[in-house]
Parts: sequence; structure tokens; C-alpha cells
Amino acid sequence: MPTSSSPLQELRDVHLPDPISLWPPAPGWWIIFGVVVAGAIVSLWILTYRRQTRARRLAMTELGAIKQHYDTHRDDQWLVQRLSAIVRRYAMATFPRTEVAGLVGISWLRFLDRTGRTNQFTDGVGNLLSSGPYQPQAAVSAAELVPLVEHWIRHVTPPTGRNTA
Repeated sequence: MPTSSSPLQELRDVHLPDPISLWPPAPGWWIIFGVVVAGAIVSLWILTYRRQTRARRLAMTELGAIKQHYDTHRDDQWLVQRLSAIVRRYAMATFPRTEVAGLVGISWLRFLDRTGRTNQFTDGVGNLLSSGPYQPQAAVSAAELVPLVEHWIRHVTPPTGRNTA
């Protein structure tokens, strides 16, 4: 065994570890990345859904105001006119204009029945929407029309890929 005069000569240089690589990331970064991507997807879905249901929300808000006004004033003629207008505006906002704009009379009522999956517009109280706004007084209580219009607005399914130009 060789002997040395100084124990310091037997020491070796300090070896530093290799620098930390940026790839592959640590598991925590993968989790953060996954949360960010999932958050972006959910946010996009929410924005798309809100944009698609905006007309429905506005129509339901206006319908609530109409019902409140009718509860205080009880004017059937006014109610039929407002309900007719709100249904027409909602249909124009939801369906292609070429499909809705020219509809009047029985063809308008059939469109409402077809899109609302009912027959209450042509065979029931919904018939008021065709001629009621132009009559001096409704033949039946216009208040019966409110639940039908509310149901139609809530349950009508807009076509996909619509073109409202």
C-alpha cells in the first residue's frame, strides 16, 4: 500500500450531477397540463352552449315580463299580440329566415306544430296566433295560450348548421 505524505492528495474532485433535463416533464407538470386542457375544453363548451341558448333565454325573459304585465292588466288582445310577436321573433332567430319569414296562416301554425311536436297550434288554442292579433277580442281566454307558447320556446329544437341569411 502506497503511503502518501498528504491525505489531501488522495481526495478526488467533486463531480456535479448532470443538469436537469426539461424533457420529459415531471408528473406534476403533466397534471397541470391536463387540468389546463380540460379547463379550456369545458370553457369552450360552456361558451358554445351559452351562445346557442341565448335566444331561448332572452325569449323566456321576455315571456316572463309579458306574463307579469298580463297578470296586472288582464288584456287578452294585448297578450295575443305580444305572444304572436315573441314566437315569430324566436322562430326567426332560431330557424333559417328562408324557412320562417314567409309563413302565414295555417302554414305558420303547421310549422309551429311540426317544430314543437304538437298539434295544439292548428287544432287547439294556438290557433289564436294566426288570427288573434288582428281580432278585436279573442274567442277564448288568451291566458290558455301562455303555457303552450312557453312549452314551444323551451322544447323547440333548432336545426343544426343553420344559415339565417
